[in-house]
Amino acid sequence: MKISEIKRSNYNQSFKRNLTTKELEVYTNSLNKGLKLLNKQMDIIIHNSAAPAIEAENTGIGSLFSRTVQEKLIPFLKAHGFTGIQQEPNNLRKSGDPSPYAPESSAKNIFMIPLEKLTTEKYGKLLSEHDLNKVVTNRSKSSRVDYYNVNEEYNNVLHKAYQNFKEGNSLKEEFAQFKKENHNELTKNAIYRILDKHYQKDWKDWDGIDKELFSTTSSFGIEKAQKRIAEIKENYKDDIDYFMFQQFLIDIANKESNELAQQTGVKIIGDSPVASPAADEWINQNLFLKGKAIGCPPDYFSKDGQRWGFGYFNPKYIFNPDGTLGKAGKILKEKYDKFFSSFPGGLRIDHVIGLVDPFIYTTSAEKMTAENSGRIYSIEGEYKKKPEEYSNILEKIVLQSAKEHGMSKGDLICEDLGDPNIPTQKVMKKLGLSGISVTQFDYRGKYAPERNVIMIGSHDNKSFIEYTDELFSKVKGKNIGRRSFLERIKNYYSYKLNIKKNRDEDLVHFMTKTKDLAEDTAPENISKKELEEYTRQIRTDKNKFMEASYAELFTSPAKRVQIFFADFWGLGKTYNTPGTNKGNWELRIPSKFEYEYYNAVSKGKAPNLAKAVATALRQRGLEEGNEQLLKDLDESAKILDIK
Repeated sequence: MKISEIKRSNYNQSFKRNLTTKELEVYTNSLNKGLKLLNKQMDIIIHNSAAPAIEAENTGIGSLFSRTVQEKLIPFLKAHGFTGIQQEPNNLRKSGDPSPYAPESSAKNIFMIPLEKLTTEKYGKLLSEHDLNKVVTNRSKSSRVDYYNVNEEYNNVLHKAYQNFKEGNSLKEEFAQFKKENHNELTKNAIYRILDKHYQKDWKDWDGIDKELFSTTSSFGIEKAQKRIAEIKENYKDDIDYFMFQQFLIDIANKESNELAQQTGVKIIGDSPVASPAADEWINQNLFLKGKAIGCPPDYFSKDGQRWGFGYFNPKYIFNPDGTLGKAGKILKEKYDKFFSSFPGGLRIDHVIGLVDPFIYTTSAEKMTAENSGRIYSIEGEYKKKPEEYSNILEKIVLQSAKEHGMSKGDLICEDLGDPNIPTQKVMKKLGLSGISVTQFDYRGKYAPERNVIMIGSHDNKSFIEYTDELFSKVKGKNIGRRSFLERIKNYYSYKLNIKKNRDEDLVHFMTKTKDLAEDTAPENISKKELEEYTRQIRTDKNKFMEASYAELFTSPAKRVQIFFADFWGLGKTYNTPGTNKGNWELRIPSKFEYEYYNAVSKGKAPNLAKAVATALRQRGLEEGNEQLLKDLDESAKILDIK
């Protein structure tokens, strides 16, 4: 696909100006040179639903396969130094549940289908412009995703596309080949969706044989199960074909996206949820632990623990006694094979502890106790592992799959936040895997391991603007510009004594965090007086605090920086609040995304990357020999700051 040239927006801007074409060239070149000197790779986190679309093609929900993203957003991101876009898990979502981390099946999310492309020759003109315009017109006028509306509109228009496909001649051979290659898995997933729609309740509560349809230990016997399967296939032949048709359209778009990634150098990074899809558990229920589920133990944030309800494979079926892959292990291997073939940019492993030493609880128990729950591989019993065995799933399944697809451990991002599980820490170190350092959790960038990914926050955090407002509100009215407060704190013991004496933990926290931030982002040869003034600015000016916080990402040892879309565009809104359902996963990047970024950065709400990189270069003492580079970055930063 040919990438269109980035054009300057003609919107009525509320700031004086943004970068001209020539200035953009200088900015991009200097930014990339600076990132190379700092040995940094930069990704942006954008979930499909949050992707922008021009008004004429806005169907109410985003897709990274859309024309807007591929022809406009990707060139824009490349110009700002990004080489990766990390998306959310791309599995099919449960009806009525927009969370991408609780998938229905291993089939793919149908909302990723780029409807505007279905009007083109490549997609057999499955839709007319009128069909597309109808969806655009009928979409919710909210700037957020209205999943109820999207479900209804996509269901209607995709059925229309399917009917047009059946009546036409285009893509018939391609579809036949796709079905041949994916028939077994997709048929089972289609049957699950059909039965789920019929029963409208958890599969564990389905009636009779349907509950155990693909179980090898079905109490109804294989013959009766096969008869019932044949009956469903016959009665719902068209529904199954329609299900496969939707997956076929996503497959076309996915391949097109991967081709584009090779051309642009901006690659999509996948996300693998810890949850086993509901359909997978239903299909392979004899391979899962009975009456058990994976969750999180009680801790400071949740005194009763978190009951996720996702099934976990019986460990004896993951590996055979001789160390080869068992039936469950082969299913896991196939899962990662699909992820790595879909995502040339690599993969994020959600809750990596779940692949090392998962916390398993008894689903029938009202509360988690030491008797009915625990780390399955750590506690005494039939599943207890030897120290060298904790890495088996990552080493023999995940990394093996990555290797077979031409990737290395450097292409993996392991979400290791939360419980500091010792076996997981040891495995991560042993295998040299990338963990995550989140500065919004008061993690000091200075201590981020070189192999880690560093970020201010992700989809489970408040936006950085909200976080900053809250942090400053806690010390409002206090003398935060005064230095004598921290000067009195000479060592750890007097620090603890000061907290006990004044009971002002918020002030101590704020003063300590800003002191560290100033020290870690200040130029290498800064004087004591200059450092004191810089510290004062960070403490008294929210914009200076945010600037230093973004610079910290680049001054840290971590080689990989990630920025969440809500922070990059300075939206100041939370995308997902864990433990709640209302309002989550709905936030979107504005359709006029270029204008909105330049407007936000000029107001100090979004990261000025030229300024952040220049700050990091000076902090590292890299001025000598890079005078022109720093001059170019400073000039670009100044233009971006113009209001």
